[in-house]
Amino acid sequence: MPKNKISFPVIKGKTTHFPDKPLCPICEKNKVLEPHSMAILTACASLMDRKKKCSIHDSRIDALELGFDLTWHGAHDAGQGDDRDMYETLYIFKDTQGGQGELYFCSTQCLRTFLNACVDKLEDKIKRARKKQKPE
Repeated sequence: MPKNKISFPVIKGKTTHFPDKPLCPICEKNKVLEPHSMAILTACASLMDRKKKCSIHDSRIDALELGFDLTWHGAHDAGQGDDRDMYETLYIFKDTQGGQGELYFCSTQCLRTFLNACVDKLEDKIKRARKKQKPE
C-alpha cells in the first residue's frame, strides 16, 4: 500500500472515483485516468430497459445509492462454522450517490495489491471483534 494509506470507505457520498489526481494510489509512480492505461474496479447500479436490454439514463438515478463491501458472516443459530454471531463489514464504497463508483490503478498488480489490502483490513476487523467476544 502507498505511504498515504487509503482510508475506508474509499468512495462515499458524492465522490464517484478515486484517485482525484492522475497518479496510481498504490505505487504512486505511474499515471492513471484518461488518456493513460489503467485497471479499473467499477461498481454500479443502473435502471434497465428489459425490452431493449440496455441501461437507460434517468433522473431517478441520482437517488440511487451504491454500496460495495466485503463482509464476514459468522455462523448463527444451528449453523456450523467459526466466529459465531460475528458480522464484520469493510465498506469500500458506501452510500455513493448516483449509483456508480470507480477506482483506478496503473496495473493489475496494483489492483491486486489493493484487493489484498482490503481482505487484510477485513481480517483485522475480525481479529478485533474476536478479542471483544472472548472474556479475559
